[in-house]
Amino acid sequence: MRHQLDALSAARDQTEKLLHVVLEITSDLELDATLDRIVEAAMELTGARYGALAVRADDGRLVSFIHHGMDADTVAGIGDLPVGKGLLSIPLDDTPALRLTELGDHSHAAGFPKNHPPMHAFLGVPITIRGVVFGSLYITHDQPNRAFSESDEVSARVLASAAAAAIDNAQLFDRVRTTARWMQASREISTALLSGNEPLKAPMRIIADRACELTGAEQAIVLVPANPDGPDGEVTTLVVSTAVGIHADEVVGQHIPVNGSTSGGVFLSGEPVITESFRHPIQAFTDVGQRPAIAMPLAAEGSVLGVIVVARHKGDAPFDDSYLDLVSDFAGHAAIAMALAAGRERERELTVLADRERIAHDLHDHVIQRLFAAGLDLQGSVARSRSPEVNARLTRTIDDLQSTIETIRSTIFELQSPLAASTTFRQRLEKLINDLTGDRDLVTAVHFSGPLGAVGDIVAENAEAVTAEAISNAVRHSGASRLDISVTVADNFALEVHDNGRGIPAANDRASGLANMHRRAEVLGGVCDIGPGADGGTRVQWTVPLIGE
Repeated sequence: MRHQLDALSAARDQTEKLLHVVLEITSDLELDATLDRIVEAAMELTGARYGALAVRADDGRLVSFIHHGMDADTVAGIGDLPVGKGLLSIPLDDTPALRLTELGDHSHAAGFPKNHPPMHAFLGVPITIRGVVFGSLYITHDQPNRAFSESDEVSARVLASAAAAAIDNAQLFDRVRTTARWMQASREISTALLSGNEPLKAPMRIIADRACELTGAEQAIVLVPANPDGPDGEVTTLVVSTAVGIHADEVVGQHIPVNGSTSGGVFLSGEPVITESFRHPIQAFTDVGQRPAIAMPLAAEGSVLGVIVVARHKGDAPFDDSYLDLVSDFAGHAAIAMALAAGRERERELTVLADRERIAHDLHDHVIQRLFAAGLDLQGSVARSRSPEVNARLTRTIDDLQSTIETIRSTIFELQSPLAASTTFRQRLEKLINDLTGDRDLVTAVHFSGPLGAVGDIVAENAEAVTAEAISNAVRHSGASRLDISVTVADNFALEVHDNGRGIPAANDRASGLANMHRRAEVLGGVCDIGPGADGGTRVQWTVPLIGE
């Protein structure tokens, strides 16, 4: 009777412990904290020395391993976490538990790595959520003379059932919270794009930042057509316009062919892709080998504006299909906001054009006609006047009126000129370079890189002035036979003009034209470096930021 009473007392204590730990593991909706508590609860219920929870993907691969019982030095001495070999490779789908007196006696036992502490008795139970195995809970003893009882197995199985409910609730809460975070990020993008206070580059960086943060990625990039003014059918190259994360500066500005690349395929098809390898490696991004990544089109109104790609560390868990809806909604909202912002910008330009046309008509129909009438009256006064001094003064006034009329006519022509509205920044630069070098005995090479359409008016205006000054100096003073011009748009706007001429004398380093280039860079928060090139001549490097313009 004493033995039975002791057994009943032990069972009662075990039941009380079980109820206590079940309440404890269901008290938190944070998934990571819940998983930790499940392992600790299993160790507490059974008196085990070590405990672990292996989380598996749908295909059975081990994607996460939470463990307790070993100190930090022991963990560091062992090295990498398990990858699902040995006993950890045994699926527990069809068995309620796996209980062993000696772990090493099992046929699947593969031994322990160096510095691993000894483990003997073993108990493993599956954690099944809605008919799908989420993972397996393992506990072990470190002493060879201890074993897990049938009561321990029952407690572990009950704990696994409670753990499944707790994990399910935590996952549901995590999905709701994650959805809310994606929605908040979408609102931030829309606000940034539609506020009109930022150039396009700033919201693009926010898109990449938020996507990187919300997917737990290591890097994120946004690719746009290298020639955004061309129709979709003529897009052959994408350029990395924005990058966040490690090596961001090295990634920005790289050109990716549309044909034969993963991101190009997403751009053409408009369909997202979850992958671990890219057909066209991107230096400092996808050239490090296989890594979990997701590529999503930025599509709105049936048109793909670009592609956003996020990549995790090569050792992280792969993306699953649950991310497709979240990232797709986010990318869709961002693309719609981009399209609306672009439409609003076009509407603003049309409004400006309409105002220019109205002003041109008013100048022609009212101002010029009145000035012309005033001139005719003065000419009549000259004919009637007999004073040479008065006639001379009236004649000068008539000449001034005629000059004013000609100036107004030139202004009207500029206001009505289609070039004033339709010429892009790239076209203006090309025309400027051609005008300055076209009739010179000078070999000129020009290279454009990046989305020049993202350059705002302030930077564009200063860049044109600096380009004209740098080319004029090379043409007039250097005696060069070759001129190389490079314009790059990435996180910054960069202009480089390099000639093979005689160079600039040290005494002229701060001449007025050169000083003006320095001043324009400083005003925009950039830098201007003027000095000798690597192979002689003169090199002008003018770099200013685009963000915050």
